[in-house]
Amino acid sequence: MSVLTKWLLCRVDTQGGASTKPYTKEEEEKMAAILRERKEKKEGKKKALMEAQAVKLKKIEEEMAREKERLKKEEEEKLKEVEEEEEGEPSLQRRSEQHSGSKVDEMEKRISEWVTNLSLGEEEEVTMYIPKDEQEATMRKWDAKEDVLKWRAMEDETRMEWKLAIMRKKKRKVDAASAAADELAELRTLTTQLTP
Repeated sequence: MSVLTKWLLCRVDTQGGASTKPYTKEEEEKMAAILRERKEKKEGKKKALMEAQAVKLKKIEEEMAREKERLKKEEEEKLKEVEEEEEGEPSLQRRSEQHSGSKVDEMEKRISEWVTNLSLGEEEEVTMYIPKDEQEATMRKWDAKEDVLKWRAMEDETRMEWKLAIMRKKKRKVDAASAAADELAELRTLTTQLTP
């Protein structure tokens, strides 16, 4: 019989529920020894867990330090590459500092270059960015602005196209409504035929 069960048996009296036997010194010593062992086991487990956590934290810190070093080296290499590229050809910022010292002047310079290129007949760049249909439409509008009759005719044409689009939309709605009404009528006839 274990010490714990003996202790329980000593504590419980079958008649009144109170203990009639006092503890003996041996039982008290055994209980104290058991409690000490349990306490020592708990403390040992806690200590082992704390040591394991400390080891894990140390490993994580070492990995973080290695990762920081690796990232630092990568950044240094990238900076070296960028510096080498800058030495090879001057950047936009350097050019703007050499010419005017501000971004506004750089933009004005680019715009003036673009305008001179257009005036020299290099319209291929513009045609790459604007679709052919839009180019033709704007050219017709410019020509029509000079002639008032052409301008009014173009306005009437666009107005008529707009009205035609609206009429087609209305027609689609009416067709859809009539189709729905036809289906409803068919359903009503079917339901009247099916109901006795």
